[in-house]
Amino acid sequence: MNMRILRIIPLAVMLTCQAQWVLAQQTGHIAPPPASTSAQQMTTAAAALLASLDAAQRATSMFALDDAVRSHWSNVPFFAHPRPGLRVGDMNELQRRQLHDLLRASLSSQGYQKVASVMQLDDINHAQLVAALPEDASAYSRGLNQSFGSTNYAIAFFADPRRDASWGWLLQGHHLAVSFTVADGHAGFMPLFLGATPLAVSGVAETGWSALSHEVTRGYELMQSLTPSQRSVAYSEEDVPGDVLNGVGRKGKFTAAEGLRAAEMTEPQQRLLRALVEEYVRNADFDAADAQLEAIAAAGWDELKFSWRGAVDDRAAPFYYRVQGARIMIECRHRASHIHTIVRDPGNDYGEAWLGLDYVEEITAAERSAAARRAAEEL
Repeated sequence: MNMRILRIIPLAVMLTCQAQWVLAQQTGHIAPPPASTSAQQMTTAAAALLASLDAAQRATSMFALDDAVRSHWSNVPFFAHPRPGLRVGDMNELQRRQLHDLLRASLSSQGYQKVASVMQLDDINHAQLVAALPEDASAYSRGLNQSFGSTNYAIAFFADPRRDASWGWLLQGHHLAVSFTVADGHAGFMPLFLGATPLAVSGVAETGWSALSHEVTRGYELMQSLTPSQRSVAYSEEDVPGDVLNGVGRKGKFTAAEGLRAAEMTEPQQRLLRALVEEYVRNADFDAADAQLEAIAAAGWDELKFSWRGAVDDRAAPFYYRVQGARIMIECRHRASHIHTIVRDPGNDYGEAWLGLDYVEEITAAERSAAARRAAEEL
């Protein structure tokens, strides 16, 4: 392999990042050096991974930027949704290392640890579920349990980061869908779905370890801080939903904002709200996260609404919360030590505002699972 290939950074991306850096210095906005931007680091890491793939692997993993595959992700196991793209199980050791290089280039340290932990947790679940399968298990249960595990996660690229200034990539599998966009030096990271079950593992050497912990804690702390009158505004009598309400398949049909406005919170409560928002936004690396927080601020922090369903005084009981505004949508559904979370940007999911594209989400995760169950029962 020509190692010089691994050091190539697309000229258009490099020049765009440099131009934005110069402009930032002139306007007083302190930006990182070009080589430290998320856009450039992602591009470099993605080019290295693509260079290590053979022709068949590249053909499997590469799509046009406007391909419908980009918005047809889900969080269900592989049995219910065989993913397009290149399976982790079909990558060699070097390529898997480079995948993690790309994840680290695309995420903050906390974001990388969460994503890697979700994948590791799925390996633990796979081992435990397969071992517990009864001999008379249905075809659906057998296929579902055997399809858990990180080898069934898949990566896909949209456009070519080695030559295109605008491109994206997607890693998805059970409880995980991370979608990144690079567009003329900008870097986006939404939608981003993370889930975990159990919330804390048991029965293994890692007993007590949690892949996702603070998503529950931050929301619970904010709800606990509210006065009775504030709770009456934030609280909804609706049942805790079976899943997040604005996951895949809901683009263009988001729920209406409801609950307590940030403007009606005290300053300490607003600090907790910001900590909750940053728990999700700062899964991205610092410059991409800062840019998203600036977009939220421009739309108005005071306009964010916080709503809650389910148990108020027991964090182990089922509950659901949502933070919603013009440039942020955060949801967490928690029940039976099983959480689903998502963060979206209603104004720029998939980097649409930068790309001039309009992606369509045609099917929900629940619909995929139902279809897989019907298909298995017909065998």
